[in-house]
Parts: sequence; C-alpha cells; structure tokens
Amino acid sequence: MCGTPKTNMSATISKTPFRSFMATMSLAQRKRFAEVANRAADRREIRENYQRQITEKDKLNSQHRAKPSLLAKLKSWCDQTVKLMG
Repeated sequence: MCGTPKTNMSATISKTPFRSFMATMSLAQRKRFAEVANRAADRREIRENYQRQITEKDKLNSQHRAKPSLLAKLKSWCDQTVKLMG
C-alpha cells in the first residue's frame, strides 16, 4: 500500500561501535592530555586579552589624537612649497 512507512536505509546504525580516542588512552595519558590542553587554553586566553587591550588602546589613541588645525595645515603646505622651490 502507498500509506505504509518505508525504512530509511541511510538512518541505519553502523555495525562498528564508536569509540573516542580518549577511551583508548590510559589514565596517565588522559591526565597529560588535559594538562597540555589547559595550558593551551590559558595561553589562548592571555593572547586574546592582550589583543583586546591593544585594540582598545588603539581606539582610545585614535579618538584622542587631535586633528591639525587649518592654520597648521596651511603652514605645513607653505613649508613644503618653499622646500620644492628652493
């Protein structure tokens, strides 16, 4: 009949059981793995904090950096012109 459900062959469970690579490690190996992973996470966090501080510092510097006044721009233009002529 058309209304009967059909099996989905792609949804079948595989015959080999899944085992993570951590299951194959001994207790000492797992402990060592965790230590290395924790150190890497600490270094990543330090690096991200440093990058965040640098970007915040750059934003503050760019906000506080005074733009040259019209008179200063005119003076610099005149100085450049005199250097070119002389």
